[in-house]
Amino acid sequence: MTRLERFFAVNDWMWIVQRLTTHLQRYERWAMRRYVKRLNAFLLPRTNVQQRSIKKLRIQTFGTSSCNDQWITSAIGRWGVEDLELVVDNSSWCYDFRLLDKCENVRLKRLVLSNCYHHDAPKSLTFQRLTALTLCKECSHISHVCCYILRNCVQLVDLSLKYSGHNRDSLHIRVPKSKLKNLQLDNCNVGQVYLTSLPCLEAFACRGQPIELHYGEVPRLRHVSLNFLQTGDNAKDGSLCGLSKLFLGIPPPLEYLALQLRGGQMWIKPAAIRSQLNHLKKLLFANVAMNWDTFWILTLLAAAPALESLHVHFVNNSEKVGAAGSLDVQVEHHQHHHHLKELMVIGFGGVAWQTGFVKRIMRASPILECVHLLDGHVVEGEDRELVGLKIVRRRREWHECERLEVLNELTDGIRSPHLEIVLE
Repeated sequence: MTRLERFFAVNDWMWIVQRLTTHLQRYERWAMRRYVKRLNAFLLPRTNVQQRSIKKLRIQTFGTSSCNDQWITSAIGRWGVEDLELVVDNSSWCYDFRLLDKCENVRLKRLVLSNCYHHDAPKSLTFQRLTALTLCKECSHISHVCCYILRNCVQLVDLSLKYSGHNRDSLHIRVPKSKLKNLQLDNCNVGQVYLTSLPCLEAFACRGQPIELHYGEVPRLRHVSLNFLQTGDNAKDGSLCGLSKLFLGIPPPLEYLALQLRGGQMWIKPAAIRSQLNHLKKLLFANVAMNWDTFWILTLLAAAPALESLHVHFVNNSEKVGAAGSLDVQVEHHQHHHHLKELMVIGFGGVAWQTGFVKRIMRASPILECVHLLDGHVVEGEDRELVGLKIVRRRREWHECERLEVLNELTDGIRSPHLEIVLE
């Protein structure tokens, strides 16, 4: 094709694109008019229409519209929406909840705002009556926003912050009069979290980049779930994750701890934990890479003298594990677990270092009742809430000789008639 022919071919193609673009824009305007008309008919009907009740509503808008304020005011103030999710894309528009202060039918209890938080929203009566709030893509100073909401929303029980913050902020929360019970941080750009004063807090979950976690006056905190992913993008300050940085400050009365440390750049620094987790009853390690040693797990066990249940999930990361595992098995371990009754290992393949790890725990646990070894993995719940982890079993076809070899290795030198070993 000559240069002239190529020129005419490009011009023909551009003409076609322009024609198609014109048609697409016309259909887009037609679709938006239909969308607005239908939503007006649903949320802004005539006054003689029979009263309806709407419990849950999700509105997603892609820009500023004169109807947005009317829709939300009608949905909450007229129809009594109890659960509202408002998502705004490609726009700086925010709804002012003070418009609802004169409405009498407000029943809103749960609110999700994505990219549309108004800085004066906590001043509204509607906001102050909320029991559950989720903020997504909030770029303001996360510490100021969080404390301002908690001081004004005195009925708030559940607070979730997702994809918020900037420049690895420090999140300081000191609200002694707050009734908050559940706090969740999901992929927030924070470096340190200070739970300085939250007297009613019962559960805390953090997901995303590794952080430093400082505890203060949290006398009711029983449940902590930490899910950290270290990647090449967020490993600029080093790839070592010190366990001691997760238990700074006053030791909380934890009863359940779930810990996930993932990523090719993640390595665990087996430093001693100064805080004693004297109330911890259940401990879950998920997504432990097979090329890691297990000494850091034993370090955390040593800080939990009252532990009753231990679940460890090993994940195959397709890397060689012989050196790290076999070296770790030979390390002396004199700590005893006098209250441990249950040990479950997910992703158990019967290799020597796994067997050595299990046997080490068995020897150090005089009242151990059940050892459950199974193949499988853990997944997060669909709602990705505080607990959110469940075990997916996968039955492995053990050869009888292989099964007997593993069981004999585990029971060799163990004298415990009440101990049951289940190998799946």
